[in-house]
Amino acid sequence: MMAGLLLVPESGYARSLREILTGERTPARAPGTAQLSQSQHQAAFLARLRSADPNRKTIEKAVFNRENELGLVLSRSVPMSSVPALMKTMLAQMAREFPGRDLTIVAYAPTHPPIKVGTAHLNASTRDMTYKPARRM
Repeated sequence: MMAGLLLVPESGYARSLREILTGERTPARAPGTAQLSQSQHQAAFLARLRSADPNRKTIEKAVFNRENELGLVLSRSVPMSSVPALMKTMLAQMAREFPGRDLTIVAYAPTHPPIKVGTAHLNASTRDMTYKPARRM
């Protein structure tokens, strides 16, 4: 368990995605999102995420489920060793976008059907971030 976001080392994948998501052209929080419904807010976040990686070099698919968890189908080019750093970077972005909420991201391998790779969780009250790899059978 890691307390805080500042101590997280970033892989090249996580760093480049973070830079794209937080760059001047793509603000971490879009103007006017405070007035949007939750589903509109999520859709705007997904649109920015998809536009940050238009060639799907890191994330092939991103969706929110009914429990408001973000599901990410990762590209085959993402090394498994980079997944924890990528997930923590994504949690940091979500925490800026959806402040004060407990957040969960589930990563999947790009197989048919997708296979769960791991789950990252942010506890909003303690700011503790955890990543748990999926158990291999």
